[in-house]
Amino acid sequence: MASWLPRTQVSGQRVSVSATTTPLLPGASALLDLAGLGLLGHFLAISTDAPGWVSFYSSAGAREADGRRPITQDPAPGSGVLLDLATTSSTLTISAPPGGTYFSSESAVATPLLRALVRNTGTAQAAIAVSVSVVVLAP
Repeated sequence: MASWLPRTQVSGQRVSVSATTTPLLPGASALLDLAGLGLLGHFLAISTDAPGWVSFYSSAGAREADGRRPITQDPAPGSGVLLDLATTSSTLTISAPPGGTYFSSESAVATPLLRALVRNTGTAQAAIAVSVSVVVLAP
């Protein structure tokens, strides 16, 4: 019989960062680079102040390659998409799924950045503020 090993807790620092896009027309998108989240961590919650589709990536190259994917299509395995979520006017905050880990695969970048693409899914022009709460595991 296989023996089960419990998951161990790794102590880390809880951090929240926010960034805001330029004003976006409905259907338009903007790139966000979020600093201060380290190289590795776990997503806790993501919120926007307007309806939007937010995707997080392991690198700028992964974000660029995924930029034209429709919301109805799942990202390809191994594409560098770390988390993909959509907020609505009634649900602007989403708790991250269990195991929602992020990391940066960009070794040449001096400051680790969490790369994001934000799309306006609302019906009006909006500058969308995105807030990300995480537990940083590797600064």
